[in-house]
Amino acid sequence: MRGSLETIVGAMFAGKTSELLKRILWANHQNKKIVVIKPSLDNRYSESKIITHNDLSHECFSMQNWDDVKKKYSFKKDNIDMVFVDEIQFLDTLDTLKNIELILNEGIDVVCAGLDQDSRGKPWETSSMILGLSDKILKIYGFCNVCGMEATKTYRKQEGGGRTQVGAANIYEPRCLKHWSPR
Repeated sequence: MRGSLETIVGAMFAGKTSELLKRILWANHQNKKIVVIKPSLDNRYSESKIITHNDLSHECFSMQNWDDVKKKYSFKKDNIDMVFVDEIQFLDTLDTLKNIELILNEGIDVVCAGLDQDSRGKPWETSSMILGLSDKILKIYGFCNVCGMEATKTYRKQEGGGRTQVGAANIYEPRCLKHWSPR
């Protein structure tokens, strides 16, 4: 039987990694065999852990690419029950789709978390494609740093720079549509 794919998306500071950690803890409680992965690009807080902005964490494999992951893990149902992937937006789109599809076809459940849009309001390609394949989607929201209303956007505090600029509260904040502008 094919595994299920669940994707958690939203703006920065919405609680995506916290929600992913909740699922990881529940899988651990159920004694499931799990693998937790993040892109090595996300080294804000740690090389070997996924860490929330409020310092909750779990050990993970920090990957350069999917070949690294496949060298470390054998994705067979006998070995692994669930795979958790954080910061999905930073992974190569085609390679990620291919490998998640292979994992799902082994009967392994996958839970991904990541940004659905960049600070300019443009969809992240990998997140968008994963959302299209997902059996279950959870979009979560933060609170606007200006007014406290529901934040659906990530606001970059300083204009300019490349699309992929890994950072935290020093660079980004959650904003509602009224107080957000693409930067």
